[in-house]
Amino acid sequence: MLGERGASAIEAALVTPVVIALLFGIIELGFVFKDYLAVAGAVRSGVRIASANPRTSTFAQIAANNVASTGGAMNFNDVQQLWVYKVEPLTDKPIGFTDFSDCTICVKFHWVASSRSFVVTPGSDNWSASTQYACSAPPGPDRIGVYLQLKHNAFTKLVFSSVNIAEASILTLEPMPVLSGCK
Repeated sequence: MLGERGASAIEAALVTPVVIALLFGIIELGFVFKDYLAVAGAVRSGVRIASANPRTSTFAQIAANNVASTGGAMNFNDVQQLWVYKVEPLTDKPIGFTDFSDCTICVKFHWVASSRSFVVTPGSDNWSASTQYACSAPPGPDRIGVYLQLKHNAFTKLVFSSVNIAEASILTLEPMPVLSGCK
């Protein structure tokens, strides 16, 4: 009988750390999932508003502001990059690139904590609204994308210390009637 009590204590000593590690792993993945959902929702909201404002000079800033207003569940100080970009028709990526390493026809933003807003990164505003093709006539309107990358810092740091969460969403610009001077 005495030996069985000792065996139970040893079993508990072996199993308890595993159970605690699993519990913290589940909690950590819950936080990652929360941030992923916040990023995905904010990006979708940003691209919807951007696609509805073709040839508006502030289309990119309107999209960035919408990302900021709908992404309240994430820590904006951890935002690595935010782009509003013209989409390459064949690859669904930024023009000239097959990944999100850079973009040539886009507007890049960075987060300014003091003003709690996205601000255009100097020298990166290289997509003028006047160059957007928003006619319903062939070849059809341009496609616009919003890309957001967030560095999620781990809460427990037992499983990982940080992970990058990135999401992009693409829509076609809302076509403008030919009679209204679409280009």
